[in-house]
Amino acid sequence: MANHKPTAVLIIHGGYFLPAAWDAFGDQLRQAGFIVKCPRLPSCGDKRPPAATMNDDIIAVREAVQELIDTNNSILVLAHSYGGMVASEAISPNLYANNGKGAVGLILLSAWLVQPGDTLTDIIAKYGFQCKVDLSDNGDGTFFAKNAPESFYNDIESIKAKDLASKNVTHNLFAASGKISGAPWKDLPTTYIYCARDMAIMLPLQQSMVQDAVNMGGKLITKTIDSGHCPFLSQPEALLRIVEEAVTNLT
Repeated sequence: MANHKPTAVLIIHGGYFLPAAWDAFGDQLRQAGFIVKCPRLPSCGDKRPPAATMNDDIIAVREAVQELIDTNNSILVLAHSYGGMVASEAISPNLYANNGKGAVGLILLSAWLVQPGDTLTDIIAKYGFQCKVDLSDNGDGTFFAKNAPESFYNDIESIKAKDLASKNVTHNLFAASGKISGAPWKDLPTTYIYCARDMAIMLPLQQSMVQDAVNMGGKLITKTIDSGHCPFLSQPEALLRIVEEAVTNLT
């Protein structure tokens, strides 16, 4: 598959977030010359009890990709946290670049990287729950992070971290329970960004998942940001540099 310089960045946000969390970074990407889309994942901030599953998230991402293809874009996919699981299923080979239109590369930002045939539960059983997020169940299938300032925003000044935490939403945690079947990181040039101070998906777990992917034939390169879980908020310049470097490597 010939590489093409991406003209668009498709952001797949994480499980307790909404697209608005990415607005500022999206603006930086636009200033750098990219078209940017960040579709809402229906399992995040869903009605209670939740109605949306990962399949609904997959459909939302595929629709966004198709819109970018229909407007003649080559696409760099940037997936964060739970968004990595959605990316694995949504970015199927029929969406890979053809005649310069479609997905040409993938960036996984401290993302869940689950092997085909496995589930998130399998990862946790293998490596332990290397996560400091204190999840609470509302009793109806929706979950929320009780300690978001400490677990998502530990590298951000406390007043701002509390403000950001107030914007976190519920997630249908069971949306993340299904078995993964796809592995676009085997086919597309992929960068995994380690977040060294991440409390939500801790560094040793990030590294273990990447090593498993390499063992499965993934040709991943890795970069590190000395940040918590959300460098798009705490260190956007560092993240932008890695995105731009990934673009350079695709051309």
